[in-house]
Amino acid sequence: MAKAVTVSQTELPANLAAKMDQDAGKGVSSDQADNLVPLIYVLQPLSPQIRKNSPAYIEGAQQGDILLRNAPNPIVKGEEGILFQPCYFTKDWVEWVPRDSGGGFVARHPVDPVNHDVPPVEGAVKQIDSKNKNKVRWTTPNGNELILTRYHVGYVFTANDMLPYVIPMTSTGHTVSRQWMFMMNSVKTSTGKKAPTCSKLYRLRTKEKTNAMGTWYTWDVQDAGWVPSERQYDLGMALHEAFAHGEKETDAPIDLHNQETSDEIGG
Repeated sequence: MAKAVTVSQTELPANLAAKMDQDAGKGVSSDQADNLVPLIYVLQPLSPQIRKNSPAYIEGAQQGDILLRNAPNPIVKGEEGILFQPCYFTKDWVEWVPRDSGGGFVARHPVDPVNHDVPPVEGAVKQIDSKNKNKVRWTTPNGNELILTRYHVGYVFTANDMLPYVIPMTSTGHTVSRQWMFMMNSVKTSTGKKAPTCSKLYRLRTKEKTNAMGTWYTWDVQDAGWVPSERQYDLGMALHEAFAHGEKETDAPIDLHNQETSDEIGG
């Protein structure tokens, strides 16, 4: 059996670096379909990744852990958390087949810029739980569910790399997202201007929440300081521009079963 070839090189030769800059982008697809950025999820009590009899089971995964889809090491312990550089923010309505009908992702619908609390789907019906006014559901005429989702796009910092990821937030996650956005809007440059989001890092851990409906896990966001280098800032701005101009987009979501217990819907 042939041995795998490895190359050990700590520094890039200057002449090769210049050639790489000259040939930047060659051989890489610019098709949006080839530039889907994976999502990050918090594993919940009913997530299939923690159930040993599930085909989606990941060894060592537990409720409250963080799932980095497609990563070489996809599970991060919730108490350790991830270091995240936010670069772009957006939101849309995600259409799902109900779980009792087989479940599954159907489509995304853009948020109406004027009336973003109402899905732009003809015939969509709003249903309010008689026992909990914060529990709101929107359904399509064919019975599919519409869930308002907020997306924080950025880089996860690992020991050796920066990996692009998207954090979707729904339900009670809307509150976390709005609080995080308030933190980001409060960051100022040395001249008092509002700082771009990619200038800061945040430590994202998970925490347990409980109400009458059950127990689930959500994000806990803490300021982790400025980005450590100009290069990392530039990479963050480049990711922002790629999403802003439609060169990259979010990968299709997955249903982790009971992603969050409450259904507090808000913009």
